[in-house]
Amino acid sequence: MGSIISRVRIKWFVLVTIICFLVVAIYILSPFPNSESISLDTQKKFEVPIHTHFELQGKNQCAAYSTAFVLRNSGTQTKGSEVYAEIPFKVPISGYVLPKGVISYLQFQGLKPMIYKGDLSSLKARLVKGKAPVIVLVGNGLFWQHYMTLVGFDDDKSELYFVDSNKANDENGELPGNRTMTNDYFLKWWSNGLPIFNHVYITVRERT
Repeated sequence: MGSIISRVRIKWFVLVTIICFLVVAIYILSPFPNSESISLDTQKKFEVPIHTHFELQGKNQCAAYSTAFVLRNSGTQTKGSEVYAEIPFKVPISGYVLPKGVISYLQFQGLKPMIYKGDLSSLKARLVKGKAPVIVLVGNGLFWQHYMTLVGFDDDKSELYFVDSNKANDENGELPGNRTMTNDYFLKWWSNGLPIFNHVYITVRERT
């Protein structure tokens, strides 16, 4: 009888442990991306008005520097290093910041971020509609992930323009941002190997 009770207790312990793990995982990963399919009609070229500079990040600090760039461009003066010191939901040891950290920090600053999952057309449409930089997540599975901010595009050239805090120099000259990617090259890394958070982007607007 005692052995039966022990087995039941073990099963309940395992079940409770699994449930607790799932609850914690859902909390850490949420909010999950909203699926959308908005698209552009005739807009072939666009660039966001930029009112600030870009910075060179520290190791694994791209989330904070992308967040800081968005904040500065909306009128809040801050530095990437300051944001990184305060931003929540960092992965232990690596210091990598989960999307929830970016969203939570922007909310704390009084903005209204939203995370979406879509395609290249919907990404461009959000950029045009919001007239503000859009944070994207690119990478290669568990090997590396990287946040950048999309600030413009030119469909005639099949080019996308980003502010990339991992670039020390401005590679774009008179073009928007400091880094250019072709559509195909961007799509390769935007399919970043993460089960839920591939083809995602974070938009930001002021609270109404």
